[in-house]
Amino acid sequence: MATTKDHLDELTEAEPHDQEVLTFLREVEAHPARAVDEPVVAVPAKPLSEWLTEPISRRWAAIGACAWMVLLTIGIAVEPPPANPNAVEPWYVSAVATILLLALASALAGFSLRRRWGMAGSLVASGILVVSTVMCPVSGHHTQVGAWWLVQLGCGLGLAAVSTQGLRRS
Repeated sequence: MATTKDHLDELTEAEPHDQEVLTFLREVEAHPARAVDEPVVAVPAKPLSEWLTEPISRRWAAIGACAWMVLLTIGIAVEPPPANPNAVEPWYVSAVATILLLALASALAGFSLRRRWGMAGSLVASGILVVSTVMCPVSGHHTQVGAWWLVQLGCGLGLAAVSTQGLRRS
């Protein structure tokens, strides 16, 4: 985002927020007294359903999809084999895995449609991924915590950070 008036006109692909700043600065230049004299009025927040259906930029849709492809691949690649590969998973582990896959599918669908709800789905999926990573040694699936666990946790937190930034910037 450009920070000076000289560079605001040089924007090639302006984010919606940048357009608002441009419009405001042009109004201030045209009517400097009006910018100071007008009272500040609170703008009501948009309803959640309207906010989630707003479009996101192609850039943020691509960043979200690429982050999932790269970080999920890394997280899976570093995971060692389970402590007991023949152990039966409890029903709640399968339920959490199913919810994770549904949230990931909705995130990818939202990225392809370039809608904000894709970033929200990505945030939900990354949160579930972080919780699953933390619970993995506790559940007995892996008995030791090592560097793989820190890498996997970092990948999940990285996905959560990308999703949060995408929701704020979109």
